[in-house]
Amino acid sequence: MKCKICNKDVDGLKGLSCHLTKYHKYDKKEYYDKYLKKENEGKCYFCNNKSIFFNLTKGYHKICESKICLGKTRATGTYEFLMYKYGISKDNAIILMKKRALERGKKINDGLQKSFDKNKMFFKEKSHQTIQFWLKRGYSKNEAEKESKKVLDDIHNKTRIKRKNSQLYKDVNTTQLKYWLKKGFTESESIEKIKERQKTFSLEKCIKKYGELQGLEIWNNRQRKWSEKIEIKYKNGDFVRFKNDNYSDLEIELFEIVIQKLNLINETIHYGKKQFFKYFKNLGKTFSYDFVYKKKIIEFNGDYWHCNPKKYNGNYFHKYLQMFAYEIWEKDKLKINSIKNVGYDVLVIWESDYKNHNEQTIQKCIDFLNGKKE
Repeated sequence: MKCKICNKDVDGLKGLSCHLTKYHKYDKKEYYDKYLKKENEGKCYFCNNKSIFFNLTKGYHKICESKICLGKTRATGTYEFLMYKYGISKDNAIILMKKRALERGKKINDGLQKSFDKNKMFFKEKSHQTIQFWLKRGYSKNEAEKESKKVLDDIHNKTRIKRKNSQLYKDVNTTQLKYWLKKGFTESESIEKIKERQKTFSLEKCIKKYGELQGLEIWNNRQRKWSEKIEIKYKNGDFVRFKNDNYSDLEIELFEIVIQKLNLINETIHYGKKQFFKYFKNLGKTFSYDFVYKKKIIEFNGDYWHCNPKKYNGNYFHKYLQMFAYEIWEKDKLKINSIKNVGYDVLVIWESDYKNHNEQTIQKCIDFLNGKKE
């Protein structure tokens, strides 16, 4: 090999490098670019920018100094790495990548299967959700159960928060209102569907599935958690509670006539068995209301139970309630003022008014719900 500057024979590229340093003090990159560089050499394989120059022997690297491009040369599971390493097209690189992934997956599965064949607890001992994981690490049975439960509770809690906060899960459960609305049901129909769905979990089914002792324990735990959840909603002012009494046939008759006349059958209305409850934090009290539609409330007061002022004086002592009439009136006044203070309009109907002035009372309720003032 000859030096292009002085035409002297040298021993290969290494000899040329020493010759340039000793006799010419010539920049090796400059010499390489002028006499040895090949076509398209010196460009990064990935981004086409200037690549790194090594020396006269190695010439230019295939990539530049970018961290992104350097990273691609180390990402062995990508098609770009395979294109770079073997100099093949993208399509061929993808085919090769999939083939290697299958081979690697098979190799891993074979290794795991061999471990499982030797030890049937292998997979359980690898998962920190299981008791076996903690037993293998020297924990007692009680400690292992506690650690396993702690991990599972943490996973369940994180999953619950994720599902609660994500819009993706707002209509995927059959106990959610939006699930049935999305299916084309009305709101009232959807509520009934949810009730039917919730009845599928029963004590009998628990006992049949898990046995008497475990089934009873699961049932009681579920009922306790449900009660605690409802109690929190209840104390925060939610209105979902049901009661089978505390109303009269007469008030149901009035409310159903009003509903029919205003065509509110498919609307969300609380009355009768669907009691409307409101908890007032400032008072530490909860009141129920007879008929609730949107922001309007109709209270149907029985003459006896509420001591109608037209029939009872303030000093009348109600033996069943163990209260004086004036105390009952004060309680009713507090109940009505409390709900008014949070934005509701209230109309009070007395039992005797409905009995004696049937049509006028019905019309009074209709006008009230329609927003007409007296």
